[in-house]
Amino acid sequence: MNRIRKHYLSIPLLNFLFAAILGLFMRYAHVNSIPIPYRYRYITHAHSHIAILGWVYLAIFSLLVVYFIPEWYGRYKRLFWATQVSVIGMLFSFPFQGYAAASITFSSLHVIVSYFFIYYFLKDTKSLNSPSSKMLHASLLHMFISTIGLWCMAPIMAMKIKGGWDQVAIQFFLHFQFNGWFVFAIIALLFRKLKIKSTPNFKKFFVCLNLSLPLTFALPVSWYFKSPIWWWSNAVGIILQLVAVWYLLQIIKPKLREYWTNADKLKRVLIVFVSTSFFLKIILQSGALIPSLAASLVLHVNFVIGFIHLTMLGLISGFLLLFFLEFKNFIISRQLLRIGIYSFVFGVIATEAILFIQGLIFYLEGDMFPHYHLVLFIASVFLVLGIFTIGIQSLLPSRKSISLRE
Repeated sequence: MNRIRKHYLSIPLLNFLFAAILGLFMRYAHVNSIPIPYRYRYITHAHSHIAILGWVYLAIFSLLVVYFIPEWYGRYKRLFWATQVSVIGMLFSFPFQGYAAASITFSSLHVIVSYFFIYYFLKDTKSLNSPSSKMLHASLLHMFISTIGLWCMAPIMAMKIKGGWDQVAIQFFLHFQFNGWFVFAIIALLFRKLKIKSTPNFKKFFVCLNLSLPLTFALPVSWYFKSPIWWWSNAVGIILQLVAVWYLLQIIKPKLREYWTNADKLKRVLIVFVSTSFFLKIILQSGALIPSLAASLVLHVNFVIGFIHLTMLGLISGFLLLFFLEFKNFIISRQLLRIGIYSFVFGVIATEAILFIQGLIFYLEGDMFPHYHLVLFIASVFLVLGIFTIGIQSLLPSRKSISLRE
């Protein structure tokens, strides 16, 4: 299980690089004028779609197949490339037309291909009965549920329904993608790697985490529809989530200690990075238990973007990169890989710090600190260079694989 055809990892990384470059483009647009015609909103659509569907989706796709399927059946290869075709289509349509015929067609293709992936994967893993397989099957279910939000967009837009329903549909998709499909999938991979066995703690963790998912969707709903019931629903969901995290720690603590002992320095850096991102995410979500704080924070875009990137870059992307290091043939140049990982981690930490510091200043009714956009752009350069360097080293001419152990 320590080898994989490199393109199944390098192609998602390439998508990640394109998404990061689009993000860097958007940050530069606040620093200086760009002498080409473009629409900022269109670039935003392209950035988010490529990051979510081109990077995270395809990276998890590859890792799930390697860890749960004995071999890459032909159908998974075809699904992988069909998915990548849809990603390329979105990359070359969203920046120029936003939501229009071409981009919607490629987005729909991605969803349809994902349904085939769900069907075949459930079929090929139905005999498995372990904590990792249960998390896997739950993640696929949540992925399917998330797409309901996308299909609701068509009638909402066609009938021109007002009142925030279109935003609720988008938030539904994002919530069940990030906190359902992505989080459950990476925990499934973690359990598979650590060989976690079924225990009473796992059953309690599984129930609490699944129950918390629909309940915490009440938070984005509360942004558009005002009612005390949304606060209570989110509060119960957060409490269940905190209980689930406690059980998760009890489950993985013994195995994680062993994994840490056998890990090299670079893996340890990513373990600390991912763990810190995870706990910061939980702490920030728990802040929504204070109604006045939750209502105020969502009004400051720095906090919102910072939280999304904390989950996307810190928790999910950091975890995926950690798992990429498990494959020896992915590592061609140890030196370049180290530079890339450190640059990526520094870029994420720096951009997150800048976003949250500026958000805090706004929250305290202060002004924008000097050269905010320039500093944010420079910090983002490290992030992009990190992704580029990690990808480049994996694409160098293969030679005898170099172990990461020091």
